[in-house]
Amino acid sequence: MTTPVIPPKPVDSFGSLSSRQIQDFQAQGYLVVRQVVSPSDLAPVIDVISRVVNQQADCFYAAGKITNLCRQASFEGRWHRILQQFGGQNEVFGWHTTVFSQALFDLITHPAVLDVVGSLTEGEIQFNGDFWARPKLPSEKLTTLPWHQDSAYMPDTEHHTHLTVWMPLVDVCAENGTLQFIPGSHRLGLQPHHRIEGEAFKSPTDDPAASNAAIDTLEMEVGDLVIFHNLVFHRSLINRTESIRWSVDFRYSQTNTPLGELWHRAISCIVRSRRFPHKVAGWDDWRALWDASPHKANFRW
Repeated sequence: MTTPVIPPKPVDSFGSLSSRQIQDFQAQGYLVVRQVVSPSDLAPVIDVISRVVNQQADCFYAAGKITNLCRQASFEGRWHRILQQFGGQNEVFGWHTTVFSQALFDLITHPAVLDVVGSLTEGEIQFNGDFWARPKLPSEKLTTLPWHQDSAYMPDTEHHTHLTVWMPLVDVCAENGTLQFIPGSHRLGLQPHHRIEGEAFKSPTDDPAASNAAIDTLEMEVGDLVIFHNLVFHRSLINRTESIRWSVDFRYSQTNTPLGELWHRAISCIVRSRRFPHKVAGWDDWRALWDASPHKANFRW
């Protein structure tokens, strides 16, 4: 009887992505990975966000701005229903200090998330300290970002790979303001950007989609993530539904990648490493960095 041939396992595997997925990422500049985490893994972060909404609702109620706390409203709808009562809008394009928590750190360092990131960083992962929870309200311009490359906002990073992990907390599609990408655009290098007058965002001097470039409009479910390169062109669409498009995003790089003078440098830390296992940060380490940083004081409503 012939003994079946079992293909050898890789000598050294740095993460969960297949060689085909890594090739797709390298070709496109981004990769959607399906069902990386379970809804139960996202529940603690959703609870943190819900507590912030509850606290803000109580403040608005005490100030006489609202008469209904909307406690029975869904996660996707409550913040919008609260703001509608006095014509309020998001004051910032993402929530930062208000959602700082162990639940957030546990998601940033979730083994399955780090397995995806580690596939692209040889298993050496530095969390760059950059995190956001984003409520995209219906028809809201503030959170509808134009085409851009992330390195346009991060000085002197275009020669290093910085990876963003973006995760929806609700299912996303074109109607509720998903992300769009231009495949392969990271190969163009950093393009000139200019500040849009009266807005917080930068936009490329030349429209990257003007030359009939392919545009990929993502459809994603809760539990999926998209990981993308700091030079790939991407944008978000306007939310044309009556519900909030909630999402979170974090940034990583290979350990020892220069961070320059990026605003989040004070709270960056190593989160996985075979070379420097003694330097891997836990929750208490990150909280200590946070307490000693300007972020704790500077990013509040």
